[in-house]
Amino acid sequence: MEEDQNQDQEYKQLNGHSPDFRTSLAKQLEELVPEAVADGKVDVLKLKELLDEDAGDTSERFGLFWPGKKRAMRAAQDPTTATLKPAKDLSKDWDTTQNIFIEGDNLEVLKVLQKQYHNSIKMIYIDPPYNTGKDFVYPDNFKEGLQNYLEFSKQVDEGNKKISTNTETAGRYHSNWLNMMYPRLKLARNLLTDDGVIFISIDDAEQSNLKKLCDEIFGESNFEGSIKWRRRSNQPNDDGKMVATVSEYILIYSRNSNNLNSQNGFGRMPLSDERLSAYTNPDNDPRGAWSSTPWMASKGQGGSEYTITTPSGVSYTGVWLGNRQTYQRLIAENKIIFPDSGKGKPRKKIFAKERIAKGQAAIDFWVGKSYGDNLTATSEVKSLFVEFQRVFDYPKPTAMIKSLARIGSPNHDDIILDFFSGSSTTAHAVMQLNAEDGGSRKHIQVQLPEPTDEKSEAYKAGYRKISDIARERINRAGEKIKTDYADKLAERDVPLDVGYRTYQLADTNFRKWQSTPTNSLDELQTRLELMRESADDNSSEEDLLVEVMLKMGLSLTTKIDIRQIEGLTVHQVAPDSEGDSIQAIFYLNEHIKPTLEQLRAVINELPSKFVIIDDAFQGDNQLKTNLVQTCKSFGVELWTV
Repeated sequence: MEEDQNQDQEYKQLNGHSPDFRTSLAKQLEELVPEAVADGKVDVLKLKELLDEDAGDTSERFGLFWPGKKRAMRAAQDPTTATLKPAKDLSKDWDTTQNIFIEGDNLEVLKVLQKQYHNSIKMIYIDPPYNTGKDFVYPDNFKEGLQNYLEFSKQVDEGNKKISTNTETAGRYHSNWLNMMYPRLKLARNLLTDDGVIFISIDDAEQSNLKKLCDEIFGESNFEGSIKWRRRSNQPNDDGKMVATVSEYILIYSRNSNNLNSQNGFGRMPLSDERLSAYTNPDNDPRGAWSSTPWMASKGQGGSEYTITTPSGVSYTGVWLGNRQTYQRLIAENKIIFPDSGKGKPRKKIFAKERIAKGQAAIDFWVGKSYGDNLTATSEVKSLFVEFQRVFDYPKPTAMIKSLARIGSPNHDDIILDFFSGSSTTAHAVMQLNAEDGGSRKHIQVQLPEPTDEKSEAYKAGYRKISDIARERINRAGEKIKTDYADKLAERDVPLDVGYRTYQLADTNFRKWQSTPTNSLDELQTRLELMRESADDNSSEEDLLVEVMLKMGLSLTTKIDIRQIEGLTVHQVAPDSEGDSIQAIFYLNEHIKPTLEQLRAVINELPSKFVIIDDAFQGDNQLKTNLVQTCKSFGVELWTV
């Protein structure tokens, strides 16, 4: 995101919007092909002329097209003024956790996260609505996004009609679903690291459309495969269909396939029991169980030609995988065997521990206990919510998502995002995998505050929203994992993180950034009067702080210290270790005007950045000018908001 600066370049002013991707794209084009940009606008005809034969024929194109696609593309590009409000009362271990739970429309949330989490998410897993006619579909109608969400959060649309499902009778059945998915996937791609991957669960209803959509957004060359997961272990009753459905798909795309490296464990799964059973130790080798592979090179493998004589006196001349010196070394290390009582061709020992360390490639059909099914998923949730008969419909099993995380998150400190969080199975799976392998992966969950059915057991128990139950699942799962893995967790240097910080999507706390459209002259006049002050009077200092940190690109788990400097209460980004320079200090109290001496004392702490709310000056331009000069003298970057 870009910030506004005054003409003298003496201080920076925060921009209240999320990144404008149209502007960013135009700037990238200007850098690459300056002759195609004139007066700040892209000359499309000139660009086509420069590309010449590489430009496609617009009259005949291959791709996926549907009503509303252009508006869906704009929905991904439109910036937002939305922010996230901290909800400490709905959080767990706020001061120490690195996990995030966000309640809100994921389209707006993904826009809010663009700056601080750009190119930072190693793995995304989503289980979006399958568009079966009964699913809840997010209410995208292409008006101003945040206003759309705020209306929805009251559970009615502008016509005071209940928002519920996307049915075939509503018209544009597939188009509505694609319009929902396109901008979300487009924004999600921006968050992935260069070697990041996204896994998307889907069934037959939209699998073909989703594949084409992802080919367009991520690129066909970045399609890593499609896993078919058997969700039902039992044979379904005859439902009138020719083929009974027992499986779903998991589509896999990378940010850039060229950056995936299987040598660092990426894309590798633990060896199956079947593979492990092939390793034995008939000669009691102290290095453990082993299997063997031919030492003779296959066609096209290359190698060295020489003659080998077996212990029984049989000679073989051929092309071998290594030269004679390598062969002699392996003989000395007892890594070459001769089958058939010493008469057979040489084979090289491969030890199980070597294979276990490397793992094996994932296969494209997942079935069995290692991956779970709908029944085990329901049982998992039931074991946590024993007081309910049924809490969630069709949750995913943690075993499946743990298997995906082993492929997509080989580094134990990666960030894993799920922006269709539902029952928070992903959070549960990440915590459990960390407990099993000693990892410290972080998770970010995003869930719409979808209302629970008033007739449901959950509603009667006080859970008014799906997000309420999801947080409770994380709470209960975390405590259960701590009990189940107590011995293993006791060996960790860093405690297992089972907490989360909760944030809720909201409109900006700063009046000057509020952009909900209005046709009312009276409303417009009221807003202009309110804009004389920067911040909303109902916003707390903590609300303002979180929004400013978001606009500056600081993580939502950034630790903040509250300090007193010359009697002035400020917020400071906590240093990672003793002796670190101060990253930023914030003064966001519009009601108490600081003195110049107090401000000089703050600047004397030498933060990299000092951020102050404009209203704090209370119209004293001389104080502001003196602060600007003080910051320049000490080399401190001054930001106003």
